Amino acid sequence: MLIYFQLIETEEARSRFEIVYRTHRDMMFSLAMRILGSEADAEDAVHQAFLKLTDWLDRIDDPRSPKTKSLLALMAEHAALDMLRQRRRTVSLDALDELEDALTAPSALPVRVDLQTAMAALPARYREPLLLRYYMGFSVPEIAEMLSLSEANVYKTLQRARQRLQQMLDEEEAQTYGTHR
Repeated sequence: MLIYFQLIETEEARSRFEIVYRTHRDMMFSLAMRILGSEADAEDAVHQAFLKLTDWLDRIDDPRSPKTKSLLALMAEHAALDMLRQRRRTVSLDALDELEDALTAPSALPVRVDLQTAMAALPARYREPLLLRYYMGFSVPEIAEMLSLSEANVYKTLQRARQRLQQMLDEEEAQTYGTHR
């Protein structure tokens, strides 16, 4: 934790970071472990997420809030998926595609899909920007920086994510009520 403290300027921010770290580290590790399947890689992903968090610490009001937990889960998931993408150079593309499909594909959608279930069924590349923008209130430039994307890419991804989400909800409504929009 000393490494992180060196990057944080104020004592108040260090205290807030320590609470965040102790409260959410295990959840982040479990998530990264599930994606990467290796303890060493999961540790690296969590470390990368916490390094990124030091830049965003001033945006965290309550270190124990569900909003903070969601943000950290997204950061850990993004760091783990980044590590998977980096491995593509050395691992078979088919093996990684199968792993990513298994992680992001919905198991069978239930008869009634609500917004939360539909969000969970979205691929991470769509779900993350949507949650950061509309649930956590980050701006497009902030999301671009957090996800290491261009602002134009974030705008387009948000547009596609909203379209896909609407399509999923419309399909479910049509199945449930026998109507078409």
